[in-house]
Amino acid sequence: MTDITVLIPTKNEEITIGQFLEWCEEGFKAQGLTGEVVLMDSSTDKTASIAESKGARVIKVSEPGLGIAYLNGKEHINGRYVILGDADCTYDFRNLEPFIKKLDDGFDFVVGNRFKGSIEKNAMPPHHQYFGSPATSFIFKHSLGIPVGDIHCGMRAMTRELYQALPFTELGWEYATEMIVSSRNLGAKICEIPIDFLKEPEGRISHQRRNGWTTPFKAGWGTLRVTASFSLDRFLAFPGFMLGGLGVLVNIFLFIQNFLNWPQERFGLYTSSMLAALSLIGWGMFAIGVLSHFVYYPSGRLIKILAKQRLCNRLFAATVFSTLICLTLAFMVFKNWIQGSLILFGDGSREGLLLVISFNLLTQIASGLLAILACSFIAGYLDKLRSRQNSRNNAS
Repeated sequence: MTDITVLIPTKNEEITIGQFLEWCEEGFKAQGLTGEVVLMDSSTDKTASIAESKGARVIKVSEPGLGIAYLNGKEHINGRYVILGDADCTYDFRNLEPFIKKLDDGFDFVVGNRFKGSIEKNAMPPHHQYFGSPATSFIFKHSLGIPVGDIHCGMRAMTRELYQALPFTELGWEYATEMIVSSRNLGAKICEIPIDFLKEPEGRISHQRRNGWTTPFKAGWGTLRVTASFSLDRFLAFPGFMLGGLGVLVNIFLFIQNFLNWPQERFGLYTSSMLAALSLIGWGMFAIGVLSHFVYYPSGRLIKILAKQRLCNRLFAATVFSTLICLTLAFMVFKNWIQGSLILFGDGSREGLLLVISFNLLTQIASGLLAILACSFIAGYLDKLRSRQNSRNNAS
């Protein structure tokens, strides 16, 4: 097996491809490793013929898109390590040592960070260097908690096993973001290293200029879209828990207030309805957030802990019993409201008050059922995951 496969999508790079391949050979020799260069090519110029004359393997790709090129490249790699990048000589493939060292140290995925290295003058447009890339990378890093500060960097390395396992569902520029998230979902050890970013050789026309001025904005939007879709758990679970918990606490407070005959505070009709509605919305958000975590992170730390320690049955039982207790409290409070033992809301008619009370009761019931259903799904999912893992262990 070859030590390194350099896998590169190319499109009309005849100006730089010769120098790029020479850099790759220098990088292989410097490390004393065997290497191959595989080009996933969709060029209409002399890129393919130049590359083949210098010993590269050229695979023709008919469909456009970086994600498609990398997806199709799975069946053509022979190296135990795979290094990705561009053939425009903006990444220095003469210096592969930092990537190889990290992979040898046990990391599965190594991403370059141009902002921690050096960026040559005029190598990157100012709105990329000072706004676009840093902003989207910051949002990605802090939304998903993945230690990568330059998600758009094209030079990255990984093990052959990880590369073969990546799904590549995003077929355009968004592949770079999805690749990092999917690697984390697969339990890969990820790190980043500083690298240098060079100005492209004179005469080369960048892909941005080829595809139009809207290209970076489309790439930025795609990055934010992928980031948002993979971070629903963070955006929904905690705020939903706070809103849903507020409704539960209000019900408990009203029950204790009535049971101990404390001085009763006057709640308005709209305040009561708002709290009940927020409680339902909150538990709905929480349920979607939790389910999203299990869908997007099937190999995440939380799932491994629950499945390994056989906590799913306890989790399910605790949720069911706590939900039933809260529903019982809600029934008792609303029953007292209807019987008039609690102070009536505001100065509205009794029919209006009963309508609001019924609405509040139904929302609490819906919240409880939602919590039970969500927890049932999670318990079943974890049980299936544990059974599958046991089957694999028995088979091996």
